[in-house]
Amino acid sequence: MKIFISVLILIFSFQSWTKADDIRDFEIEGMSIGDSLLDFYTEEEILNRKKTGFLYPNKEYFTARLPNKVSNLYERLQFQIKADDLNYKIYSIEGVNFPDNIKSCINDKKNIALDVKKIFPNAEEIKNDGKHTGDPTGESYAYETYYMLQGGNIIIACYDWSDELTANKGWLDNLKVIIDSKEFLYWLNNKAYK
Repeated sequence: MKIFISVLILIFSFQSWTKADDIRDFEIEGMSIGDSLLDFYTEEEILNRKKTGFLYPNKEYFTARLPNKVSNLYERLQFQIKADDLNYKIYSIEGVNFPDNIKSCINDKKNIALDVKKIFPNAEEIKNDGKHTGDPTGESYAYETYYMLQGGNIIIACYDWSDELTANKGWLDNLKVIIDSKEFLYWLNNKAYK
């Protein structure tokens, strides 16, 4: 009987450790992975943004860029939702700001990263700074920090777009705080562009 109780205690201990770094424990403007977007926006607002948001070649998910109705912490919010989901479950959330310059962006990114590390001290941290692969000119840069958690990851990033992309495509330098579910990440890396 003592062995059985010890095994139960050990199992419950491991469960609490693994759940301590669960992606659903992190929120942007009170919203988290797995929440319904209907709790924060009307269906009409979501559908209007579905028509204008980004659709991947594999149209299983769509991007909805919606105004931030909660605070002025982020200038824009962006969500990834399954295209056929009438509950509009959130699979990815992005808080986006457009800083005055890249130096202030990188400073803000460092401060946010320190806060995330305090919340998730056991999360694996990966830094990826360098030229952005999405710019064929090689003049755009990404400064990214990833936190690998149970159920997905958090990315804090500054994107410094080239003058050419800013002029020709209207891309603006930005700071993003992104929460991605494991399910969305798998789809993005394996199916989104097929």
